[in-house]
Amino acid sequence: MRRIVSFIGLFVVAHGIFGAKLPQDYPWQKTLRAYLATLPEEAFLITDLDLTFPKDYATNSTDRIYRDWIILGNFGREPITAAFRAKPRHFVLSAIEGDQIRSFPGPAALAWWIRFDYPGNPFAASQAGMRRALVIAMVDMLMLETAHAMPFTIKPDFMAANIGTWAYTYSVCRALLPGAIQAAYREGIYHHFKLMERMAPRDGNSNMDMRGLATLAELDHVFAEAPGFHQRAIRLARRILFGAPDRGPTTTDPRRGTFHRAGYIGEADGPETSYNGISMFHLTEAAMLTRGEADWDAFMPEVIRRMVRFRAYNTFPEPDGSFDGPSSWSTRTNDPYTHDQRDRPWRRYAEAMLTDEALFRLGIHPDHLFDRSRGHPDRTQMLDDIEKAVARLNARPRPSEGWHPDSPPVWKEHHWPNDIPYTFDQYVPGSHAKFAKSVTAKSPLLLAPFAREGDFNESFDEEFWMAKRGDWGFQVEAVPHMSRSYDKGGSGALAGGSLAAFWTRQSGLILLGRLPDKWNHVTWDKIETWPTHHLWGRTKEGTAFSSARQWHPWTRFEPGQHPKTVHVHGYLGPRQTVEQEDSIDSGHVYYRRRFELKDDGLHISSEILSRGQDEVREIWETIPVFLNPTRRPTTPDTTIELHANGRWQPATTAPTAGVTALRMKRFAGGVQLYFTQPQRIAVGDPFETAYQKKDRFRLIRVDLLRGQDRMPIKAVVSYRITAEK
Repeated sequence: MRRIVSFIGLFVVAHGIFGAKLPQDYPWQKTLRAYLATLPEEAFLITDLDLTFPKDYATNSTDRIYRDWIILGNFGREPITAAFRAKPRHFVLSAIEGDQIRSFPGPAALAWWIRFDYPGNPFAASQAGMRRALVIAMVDMLMLETAHAMPFTIKPDFMAANIGTWAYTYSVCRALLPGAIQAAYREGIYHHFKLMERMAPRDGNSNMDMRGLATLAELDHVFAEAPGFHQRAIRLARRILFGAPDRGPTTTDPRRGTFHRAGYIGEADGPETSYNGISMFHLTEAAMLTRGEADWDAFMPEVIRRMVRFRAYNTFPEPDGSFDGPSSWSTRTNDPYTHDQRDRPWRRYAEAMLTDEALFRLGIHPDHLFDRSRGHPDRTQMLDDIEKAVARLNARPRPSEGWHPDSPPVWKEHHWPNDIPYTFDQYVPGSHAKFAKSVTAKSPLLLAPFAREGDFNESFDEEFWMAKRGDWGFQVEAVPHMSRSYDKGGSGALAGGSLAAFWTRQSGLILLGRLPDKWNHVTWDKIETWPTHHLWGRTKEGTAFSSARQWHPWTRFEPGQHPKTVHVHGYLGPRQTVEQEDSIDSGHVYYRRRFELKDDGLHISSEILSRGQDEVREIWETIPVFLNPTRRPTTPDTTIELHANGRWQPATTAPTAGVTALRMKRFAGGVQLYFTQPQRIAVGDPFETAYQKKDRFRLIRVDLLRGQDRMPIKAVVSYRITAEK
């Protein structure tokens, strides 16, 4: 009953039925509202709104200029939040309370500009700006519970994002607050933190939940004097990442936490591509905030190193200078790592400051600087870039908030507050010289692994196998476990043990796995257009089955860290997923795959084993051919040829018997595939994927039914893939 009464009260406050007032349910709320009532209009007056480029700015050290350039020169279009341009009257209590609660968003964005001590920044150390930021943060803090039907429904990523902005604003502006108001502000943060702590995430919407790590790092500083809070924050951080306070990067339990040893944050308990960029953005901020603090350094640097390394080995260079990678095994998004989210311009510099594994992210070629807007420019270029950025910001101070500074919006919870350029606040001194040394030494780490000279052969926690031989390489996924919610409503990756990518230096990616659609649209009725390497078919009644939806295959890497062979096998049919009905002989139809690296290429064997009881209409081994990204329509599509009856011929959609080899050409290179035995082949029409990464594919289908109408007791196809000589 108390919750219902409280909810009604919150609803009335939020919607202004009797005139909206800020909530006053807790002592800290009453203290903060009373403080807001003391602030006059003139306390918020800001007169100088334009940035300048000081004439003596060039006398600064190169390292200091580089710190500013990462933000201004490299990201000169970062908007100055419109709350700086709002009229002072909009920040007094009488304007906030009225028909509805009205307040501006983004207190941390104001606080960041106030902290940004670039000498031409008029907002640096502005007390009026600090008061504006504090007022916005206090209104958010007072109002947050009104944004949800019931307080206990608030999601942890909502909580972390908001708490983090309040904590950051406090760290910048608290000197203006009297001691009693500081105490009430901290109590308000702590009130919401306790709820966030109880709801610490576990592999649900993990990408945004990782904001909680950055928030914990900020709170560790805000509550530095509070007895026991530091260890409490460390325990919670380890629980969120590793599943328990006593676990770490090498002992993580990803079924209870979020971090997987291979080097990714799980989404719905499985590997993920594009959303891992959001995870990386927030974890990098946490690592920057806590760098040099022993309890945090015991795990955060290794988390960052592993995640950067996994991204590096998912970065395949294309001959036209772009980068791409696979995403068939991604649980939620189909953009590859090379197009991940939250790749704000400062993130790559922060990563490289934290680990040399991220040097390739700077876009610096060891032989030449091919992009002057990134990487490692000289002083002249940086100064020129900063001066131009200042002019852009003054000419086009576009507010990103979607409202006008003369019209304060009705307050609402902001799920994704402004991102803070943390390479300014937490810049690692000497970074410019460190990166320069890497260029002078022509460090191979300046290039992604597949762009370097030399060979490698790496297992990532026996989930992924990445290997390179000379000018060709590949990725095999053999993820041993997805969550038990896998395949619910069509959701889930196309995994189960597959060739996720085959690449050559001259052709780029030719064989490539891609999640075809948004995660809850990858449904069984579209199986014939799943662009992934899988064994699949349909029963006589039309029910589909596939190795790509095996949620718990058995896998073996031989040997583990530097494998030469990877084995995968699992069920086909009802034991394979949680959604498929009994469609084929329950528990007695298996698939088995072997991937073997030899000097002459990657050897693959796929087979089906059964009791021969099921009537089926088709069984195929599908090999996905990457034609082109739709973002580059002028690049010719990959061509596909078949070798049959002693000659090469263009692939058609009509089935062709007696095929002994396939030849695929893209850019100036190609890939050849040789069958151990002649096969009947069908090549599908070109089609496009339908989600973030809209690419063109054709699917090569190898017929394993071979004229029968029952599931074969044993059907095998073996082939070798190699770069064209």
